[in-house]
Amino acid sequence: MAEPLLPKDRIPWRHLVTFGWLPSSLKILAYRLFLGYRIGRGVRFSFGGVVVGDAVQLGDFVEIGFLAIVQGRTIRIGRHSSIGTMSYVSCETIEIGEDAKIREQVYVGGPQLPESRFALGSRTIILQLSFINPTKPVVIGDDTGIGGHCLIFTHGVWLSALDGYPVNYEPVTLGKSVWLPWRVFVMPGTTIGDGTVIGADSLVHGTIPPYSLAVGSPAKVIRSAPDFPRPLSERQKTELVETIMTEFDRSVRHGGVTVGAEAPFRTYTRRRRAWRLLWLRDGKPSPAAPGAGDTVLSEAPLGAAALTSYRAAGVHWLDLGGRTRSRGGSPLTEELALFLGRYGIRLARDGGGS
Repeated sequence: MAEPLLPKDRIPWRHLVTFGWLPSSLKILAYRLFLGYRIGRGVRFSFGGVVVGDAVQLGDFVEIGFLAIVQGRTIRIGRHSSIGTMSYVSCETIEIGEDAKIREQVYVGGPQLPESRFALGSRTIILQLSFINPTKPVVIGDDTGIGGHCLIFTHGVWLSALDGYPVNYEPVTLGKSVWLPWRVFVMPGTTIGDGTVIGADSLVHGTIPPYSLAVGSPAKVIRSAPDFPRPLSERQKTELVETIMTEFDRSVRHGGVTVGAEAPFRTYTRRRRAWRLLWLRDGKPSPAAPGAGDTVLSEAPLGAAALTSYRAAGVHWLDLGGRTRSRGGSPLTEELALFLGRYGIRLARDGGGS
């Protein structure tokens, strides 16, 4: 059988045979030396995990999972992002922000066009067994969550256009802080506005306005701003943070962590290692100066002077009021940041310093 003019290599067998089996450190070295990839600090490749592209940039602490494949002409993955076990991401242009997570067995691919683009914002997540077709651009904003078994298509065609059947090739745009629970089907040409929630098992087509709750097949708006979402009072926010911290302490104790107090700090000890947390509740100046390696949890926005001093001193922080966090963190910082994510609280990493 004659080969088509353009190769259709869904699985990059030659690349897998050449690089896939290498240990992470050797794979990174080979990628830098032989393919000219730009790879940051702390990047990790599991066995069989590969990235195949002409222009590739991987930020600090990116993780490529077991047998995960990422391929395209231009690939840029931001720091602290990860591609899960046996996931497949293939597109002309791939742009993934920082702290983004693509979980296990997610498929991103399909017929390619010069403008095919998959753009995934920072602090986003795509859960298991979702399917995304970026033949036309799929753009997903920061802090958006896509549940498992979701389907996003930018083209729909099977029967002949010459017989009058429809052929659709249209991009899909999801704004910032959008939530698609499990089994949502997004059709070509759909735009979903910032802060919108789609009900599970819904079919979405057309434009859904920002800050709406839409459900059904086809999805219809049943609630919108200012009734959705309902804003919390300052007292309610304080009570919620108290609840979150109570649950956090209960969770880490169950995992073998000892929680104590060295006023004004909380201490968290595991395997003879201890970390300190300074919880700032009312926006007043800190009763004590945190030191290098300490974590500050602040309910009110931290000022520029405080952030500057924390960077200089090597203090980590989670600023709930300012929606930011330190660039890096101790094991305590990272565990608490992950736990806050259970409540939909995601914090943008600082651009420099600690």
